[in-house]
Amino acid sequence: MKFSLISGGELDAGLHKAWLQMLNNSAILQSPYYHPKYTTIIGAARADTRILVIEDAGEVIGFFPHHKKNAFVAEVIGGGLTDYQGPIFSANRELSIKQMLAAMNVRYMGFNHMPSDRTEFAKYAWDHSRSLTLNLDGGFEAYIQRLSERRDASLFKKIETNERKLSKKFGPLRFCFDARDPAEFSALLAGKSNQFIRTLGADHDIFAVPWIKTVVEGINQQKQADFAGVLSTLYAGDTLIAAHFGMRSASVLHYWFPWYETVFSEFSPGLILLAGCAREAPATGITSIDLGRGEQAYKLRFATGHIDLCEGAISSPALLSKSKADYLTLRSDLKNSRLGNYLRNLKQKKKAAL
Repeated sequence: MKFSLISGGELDAGLHKAWLQMLNNSAILQSPYYHPKYTTIIGAARADTRILVIEDAGEVIGFFPHHKKNAFVAEVIGGGLTDYQGPIFSANRELSIKQMLAAMNVRYMGFNHMPSDRTEFAKYAWDHSRSLTLNLDGGFEAYIQRLSERRDASLFKKIETNERKLSKKFGPLRFCFDARDPAEFSALLAGKSNQFIRTLGADHDIFAVPWIKTVVEGINQQKQADFAGVLSTLYAGDTLIAAHFGMRSASVLHYWFPWYETVFSEFSPGLILLAGCAREAPATGITSIDLGRGEQAYKLRFATGHIDLCEGAISSPALLSKSKADYLTLRSDLKNSRLGNYLRNLKQKKKAAL
C-alpha cells in the first residue's frame, strides 16, 4: 500500500478520471459533495487543502480530501460547509482509518456528517442524526404517491392554494429551476446573509467568510451534467420573493441555501419554492433531493426517506477522541438534568431583567 499527499491543485486529469470512476461504487457517493470538482474548487480557495492518494500494486484505489489544520489535526474537506464526508474508495476495498491518519501526518480528525453505513467511521461515533430526502425516482407523480402514503397527502393542495392567493395579490408566479442571472445569484447571497444575521447574529453569516463565498461562487459557475451549481428562483409579478442555491451531481440535488422575503411569509414561499424544485428536477435527470441534516418542519413534510448520519472523531492515540466523547456526553446529561433546566431558567430571567 502506498500513500501520497497532494494539494487540491495537483489533481491531474488521470487522478480526476480515477476519482470519477469510484463514484459509481455506491449510492451514497452520488452526492455532489463527493465529486472531485467540489474538492478542487475548495482547494483553489484554501491553501491548506490536501488530498491523500491511496495506491495498491500501482493502481489508485482511494482518495481522502481534507485540510491540514496543524501538526496534529486534520479537518474534513470544506469543514462545516460539507454535508457528506469521508474518503472515496474503489469497490470492495477497506482501509484502516488509523493508517490513513498516520499517512496524513496528523493525530486527530473529527467528523459530523458521516453516513452511518460507512462503518469504518461509525464505530468512532458519539452522536447520530439523519438527512431527510425526497425520492423522485420515476418522476414527480411517483414522488407524490410515495408522499401520500407516508406523509400529509394534502401538502401540495395547500401549496396550490397559497400559490393562487399569492398570484392574485401580487401578480403571476414565475418559477425557474435553473436560473443563470448573476444579479439573482447576488440577491440570494444578500438575502441569505441578512437571514443569518437576523436569526443567528453577524458572527454566523457564513458568506462573510471569504473562502466560503469564493467556493459558493465557484460552484455556481459549474454547469456540467454531473456537477453544477443550481439557482432556483420564484417571482410574484416582478418581485423576487424566494430563491435557493444548491449543487447537483448527475442524479442528486443537494438542497443547500433556501431564502425568501419574510413579508410574504403568510403564503409559505419557501414551500412553494421547494415544491417547484420537486416538480421540475426529474426532467433534468435528478432522482433525489437531499435536504441535509436537521428535523425542520418543512423537511419532515416533504421527505419520503432519509440517510443516517453520525458524528464523532478518530485519533491516535484513541484517548483523544474518547475524552471528547466523554465530555460531550457529560454536557448533554447536564443540559437535560434538573440543574441544567434551573441554569437555563436563571439565564432567561437575567436577560429579561436587563
